[in-house]
Amino acid sequence: MSVRLELGAGATILNANVGDAVNRQLDAQLAGIRDLFAAETRAPYRKLVGYLRAWTRSHEQKKDINQVLKLAKKARGEFDVLVTIGIGGSDLSARVYHDVLNHSFHNELTKEARGGAPEVYFTGDTFDPRRLRDLLDMLEQRRLLGKTLFNVISKSGRTGETIASMMIIRDRIQTSLKSSNAEAWRKQVVATSGLNDQSALFTMHQKGKFYGNTVLSVPDGVGGRYSAFSPVGLFFVAMTAGVGETPESRIADAISGIESAHETFFDGDNDLYALARWLHLAENWGGKNTLLFYNYADNKPLGDWVVQLYEESIQERGQGLNLISACGPTGNHSILNGVVGGARDKVALFLKWDDLGDDLVIPTKTGIGGELSVFEGKRMGQIQTASYQGTAEDLSANGVPNATLFIDKRDTKNLCYLMRFLMDTVAVKGRLQGLHLNDAGEIDFENELTYLQFGVEGYKERTRRIAGTM
Repeated sequence: MSVRLELGAGATILNANVGDAVNRQLDAQLAGIRDLFAAETRAPYRKLVGYLRAWTRSHEQKKDINQVLKLAKKARGEFDVLVTIGIGGSDLSARVYHDVLNHSFHNELTKEARGGAPEVYFTGDTFDPRRLRDLLDMLEQRRLLGKTLFNVISKSGRTGETIASMMIIRDRIQTSLKSSNAEAWRKQVVATSGLNDQSALFTMHQKGKFYGNTVLSVPDGVGGRYSAFSPVGLFFVAMTAGVGETPESRIADAISGIESAHETFFDGDNDLYALARWLHLAENWGGKNTLLFYNYADNKPLGDWVVQLYEESIQERGQGLNLISACGPTGNHSILNGVVGGARDKVALFLKWDDLGDDLVIPTKTGIGGELSVFEGKRMGQIQTASYQGTAEDLSANGVPNATLFIDKRDTKNLCYLMRFLMDTVAVKGRLQGLHLNDAGEIDFENELTYLQFGVEGYKERTRRIAGTM
């Protein structure tokens, strides 16, 4: 279980061209950043809460993990469908887990073939009514609405898109139940939120208990885009454990991957520091403004998660690479012409999985002939590797710097290792940009811009104002 970084030909040229003085400057910066993170290992948890870095110890929060397991085991026995209601950091990690770890046609399988896991759907990330309407209609028509658990996730409990969806779902449940008890809908709702009176969901729970008589925690000191290893993400991991797994074993695998990545990061001198360094070089000395995250596998939600993680954390004070997400080789047929033929403003970071899982062999003697005959008798995974290598070589030949993260296997342990690796890389990149310093150049961990997000508030305020005039 590991992630290893290799720099392509174009990437090494980028490193070499900046000169010794810049390289010495970056090395000195990184040494200081390593020391700051090393000191953090001795900090009490409450201190990390104040720094919004409590996410680095999510895997140690036994109370949260045990609560997730207890509720998931109970719910798996009582519900046939799980609907996650959230937006951004509240649902992107669950979408990644579902796409990477579960069967590609999970909902079409029988419950037995899913290993007892429920069907899975997502909503609450838009005011566009189409998918929510269709989801509720489908559940009613299949007589599943009463067998559906809705997990509404919002740290503030006041996220407009999420809460609006939840209120519509509440009314539909009540109408379907035809119950005189106006609070009956609560038995089908799990709330995942901040455990304080500032959260509207927490306050609602105090007035009438949600399913399991509990609220799953979005812990203090854990921002949405860093919440994948809190109950925000782990409840989904436990709920959807499949054949040959249990909620306990799947959570154990996730924790194992996170722990391993955590230990690697605090070793201090590793590939994630090298990756953060390379990205910083590309942006500040290579004249690049766009990073192409090229996951060479068929898993689009992972790219969506990385886009949010990087752009909301690193794009501060007028700095930060723009991020484009692509899946290879699908992306080769949609954006590659622009990458090799367009402006030389991009660098590419490939993600290459060494083991994609059960494979298929392309038949021999197909009669197709021509240049495609080279594929005959080969495993699809082999050709996927050839496609990755060909793409990386082509980018280098066309002057597009690129690097590759190699990861062992597409499974729970390695996925969680990778996600934590990327979160830590962003943490290092933020400090290379000085986002832990205030305007006077002094360290101010409590206001480290990597973990704040002021830019999203403007649209929320304007949306409410405009809605109030309609």
